[in-house]
Amino acid sequence: MTKVSGPVKLLAGVWAGVLVVTVALAGAWLLRSPGMNEQVAIAEPSESELQVAGQTKVLFGHNSVGMNILDGVTKVYADASVPAPAMADVSGPEISGASMTDAEGATMRHAYIGVNEDPLSKFAAFAELVDSPAGKDVDVALMKLCYVDITASTDVQAVFDAYVSTMDEVEAAHPDVRFLYTTVPLTADRNWKSKVKAALGRDDEMGPADNIARERYNAMIREKYGATGRLVDIAAAEADGTGERSQDGSTYYVLNKNLTFDRGHLNEAGSEAVAAELLKMVATHSPVA
Repeated sequence: MTKVSGPVKLLAGVWAGVLVVTVALAGAWLLRSPGMNEQVAIAEPSESELQVAGQTKVLFGHNSVGMNILDGVTKVYADASVPAPAMADVSGPEISGASMTDAEGATMRHAYIGVNEDPLSKFAAFAELVDSPAGKDVDVALMKLCYVDITASTDVQAVFDAYVSTMDEVEAAHPDVRFLYTTVPLTADRNWKSKVKAALGRDDEMGPADNIARERYNAMIREKYGATGRLVDIAAAEADGTGERSQDGSTYYVLNKNLTFDRGHLNEAGSEAVAAELLKMVATHSPVA
């Protein structure tokens, strides 16, 4: 039997110790949270705000997170025991006579616009939506992007410029409509599975670098439109209770994990939180008020 020398045993012990420490550090990195995710207390609209918003004709261009928000609208009204506004889906390049009849009887008209990951297509679709029969006699109109529309690879300045151009265009063409502005939604901190996938090169575009890009876009939106009093700050509502994050010298914010079921879309609490902010803004700028 070969005898193992003392130095070899010592070296093996050192490497075993290094391995244990490395595994422990890797585990801690995978499991750690970069910041807080506190429970959120939703600031519900008052009954009078809900009544005003419910009588206001709203046109809302969106995609899947927007549907979460509309579900939240229904929940906010139910919680307050106030009748919810009638909703009508006016999606599609052409609105049929039946759809238009439904739309005319609804105070909350909404449509899926554009293609995810192509924000410029959403801007063009929103302009067409406002010009279509669905935009007839509306009081308030807005559109929102999805978190997938702004990522680390996005030309943020170009998207912002296109948004400003679109809003300028629709406001000039429809001076009687009160247009609201929106920030882009965020994604929640990565869990350990997402971190492993990202480390292996399978980026889900829901990491810190992507939220940094979203914060750049949102900062420009806030600077441009914050003083108008017509900014629905979706990102701020989503980030409530999380605090500021930082990476490589850049600060960013995240979607509170208590407001989402998949790190991007909103659960019931998240839907209600954003819907509450939207309804308060609609009530503030409604001609009914």
